[in-house]
Amino acid sequence: MSDDFGTFSAQEVSRKRTTPDRVIISRLYGYIKPYRRNLIIGIPAMVIAAATGLLTPYLHMVAINAISATPINISIFMWWIPVFVAVQLSYWVSQYIQIYQIRIAGEKTIESMRDEMMSKIQDISLRYFSEGEIGRIMSRPTNDATQVRIFLRMGLTTIIMDTVSIIGALGIIFFLNVQLAVICVMVLPFAVAIDWYLGRFSRKAHRRALTSLSGLTGKTQENIAGMKVIKSFVREDETDKDFRKANDGTVKAYINTIRISASYAPIVQYIRIIGTSLLLWFGALMVVNGQISVGMLLAFIEYQWAFFRPLTELLTAYDQYQSAMAALERMFDLIDTGVEVKEPPTDRAVEIKTIEDVKFRNVVFGYDRKIPVIEDVNFDLEGSKKLAIVGPTGAGKSTIINLLARFYDPLDGRIIVNGYDVRDIKIASLRRQMSIVLQGSFLFAMSVKDNIRFGMPEASEEEVIEAAKTVGAHEFIMKLPGGYDYVIQESSSNISIGQRQLISFARTLLMNPKLLVLDEATSSIDPYTELVIQNALKKLLENRLAIIIAHRLSTIRLCDEIVVLDDGRIVERGTHAELMKKGGIYSSFYRMQFREEKGLEEASQAN
Repeated sequence: MSDDFGTFSAQEVSRKRTTPDRVIISRLYGYIKPYRRNLIIGIPAMVIAAATGLLTPYLHMVAINAISATPINISIFMWWIPVFVAVQLSYWVSQYIQIYQIRIAGEKTIESMRDEMMSKIQDISLRYFSEGEIGRIMSRPTNDATQVRIFLRMGLTTIIMDTVSIIGALGIIFFLNVQLAVICVMVLPFAVAIDWYLGRFSRKAHRRALTSLSGLTGKTQENIAGMKVIKSFVREDETDKDFRKANDGTVKAYINTIRISASYAPIVQYIRIIGTSLLLWFGALMVVNGQISVGMLLAFIEYQWAFFRPLTELLTAYDQYQSAMAALERMFDLIDTGVEVKEPPTDRAVEIKTIEDVKFRNVVFGYDRKIPVIEDVNFDLEGSKKLAIVGPTGAGKSTIINLLARFYDPLDGRIIVNGYDVRDIKIASLRRQMSIVLQGSFLFAMSVKDNIRFGMPEASEEEVIEAAKTVGAHEFIMKLPGGYDYVIQESSSNISIGQRQLISFARTLLMNPKLLVLDEATSSIDPYTELVIQNALKKLLENRLAIIIAHRLSTIRLCDEIVVLDDGRIVERGTHAELMKKGGIYSSFYRMQFREEKGLEEASQAN
């Protein structure tokens, strides 16, 4: 597995991160930039909220000095009260504006990033899904995006507001009294140093926690998808133990982040207490000596709290920041994933409207580049020819289909469609002209009608019904509650395998593809149901190219040529009769696997 694929596997735990924060922040800003209008409104509102918050201790000082004066200066409250009310009103209004605007920008930013990640998931090669862990891929646009969302909603606001508050508080206290201000800030460098030191460990801890969580998501997805197998083999206890082990690892990883983040506040508060003690000691002496008023000392205590409280909040926000940076690294891993099967360059990209012929020329391919799955594969398909591909499991039959549909590209050789190298044809244009029916066809959690017209959304209800009738699906569909409006559950759990295949056939017929590919498409259908759709298959195959991978004689007999694959190579080719005369692999294959089917077919005809 390559490093890229390892991004979405357990190997990601050991990967080292080298991307500087400034690069990650710069990329994040690219997603925030379209919503700068919200920032233009929100950030000034933050500054106003911070500034009005800083005015409060000063107004308290003025009021205390007025009350402690001899005689008491009552007249000052004629202007003090309305100013105090206006300041408080400005603070809460600006708080509302900044929270609303910044959070809107944050939500929209995450929406954009999730959209891009899902677009990338649609574009990247199937190799990532077959060799990576689905849960680790899913974790990026879900769990990781949530961490960034929390930071943008709260952490970013805290950082901006509290930075303004700290700078403003420091400016005011130095304006009021330099000597007392120096005493206030003497302990500040210690808090900053501890913040920086703990932050180094916090990033690593959050990265491990998110990686562990993605592994847990993968384990959960795997267990749910394989629940039928788990129950069939009575492996519930073992599966539960495996999950508990993964869950315990995730909890321990998060406890480690908590251990670090929980250290911030006590340490900073202890430093603040030392600073407050120094301030009270020297401030009291200055009051006694008449150097400052009691009101100023109380204002200094408030201002000290005004920059230590934001500093404590900044430490919490810094923890959120480290979590967000770790999450962004993983999200950008997905966004930056290379597309293995690429669209052709614009200057040579070809748009096709049909498929007239297909040629494989000396095609070599392996999912692992060092281990070929197929070698030196050659065949031609043109007009309305039907080609059957047979062979033992693992011979490379489905691999040929994957290459033709450009889910992968060959390592060597060429695949030619309509005279063009398939790598020069636009991928969407190629796939629109073919339809693939798999052994385990996937249906979506939507109505039967919408599943049938999934590849052709504009199809009318009459066209949907006609396609279903042609393949023999109409009768059982009408027996379902709601008929064509019956909603298929996730994993098609509320219909049989045979019914699922019939709906897939109807979906394919409705698309009217020029090239039809059946990959073991009738192997999940019982003999009776297969007899029902044989005529439909004949209609489906009329006037179109077809490649059929099958084990059943009734399906293979519909083909003009049979290709026999063994160990990745074509070892025989010809018609059924020709291959039977040769007495080779196909003949043996027929005798072992088709004799029983032939007996069932003859018995059915006799009845």
